[in-house]
Amino acid sequence: MIRRVAFGKAILAGALGALAWEVAVHTLIFLGLPLFDLVFTLGTMVVGEARPWFWWPVGLALHATVGAIWAIFYAYFFWSTYNWSPATQGAVFALGPAALAGLIMVPQMSFMHPLMLNGRLPPTGVFALNLGWGGPAGIVLGHLVYGAVMGSLYVRPVGYRAGRRIRLYG
Repeated sequence: MIRRVAFGKAILAGALGALAWEVAVHTLIFLGLPLFDLVFTLGTMVVGEARPWFWWPVGLALHATVGAIWAIFYAYFFWSTYNWSPATQGAVFALGPAALAGLIMVPQMSFMHPLMLNGRLPPTGVFALNLGWGGPAGIVLGHLVYGAVMGSLYVRPVGYRAGRRIRLYG
């Protein structure tokens, strides 16, 4: 089967899903929940100890880029595969990247992050469990928000669903 992917729409949906993740998680952090802050971790991994106005855009740009890449995978392999609402389909898809992030990417940050290597930040561990319950909660919640928003935005990218039969002649 050949699929047509609207790359621009997928990239925008993925980047906005990552932004929605950041808004949701930071709102809950502001309210006092000790959730894992991926944008902080990514931003300070690149720029080191710096003021938020410096690490935040760097971390958000990295996260939005990864969100855009995952949205392209969603658009090609997952979109319109199931007869679910777009938000549900996106959230279910996001459980795959959540598992990969929790099992592989987040633990690997402990081996790359300069502030973790010199002991200024605690190492994250698998699913950021070293940070307490807020580590895995932040990862899973963030991915669900990302997936729901991305799935809700990537709808009708080429005018019809991938399984629909069309008449070619008369």
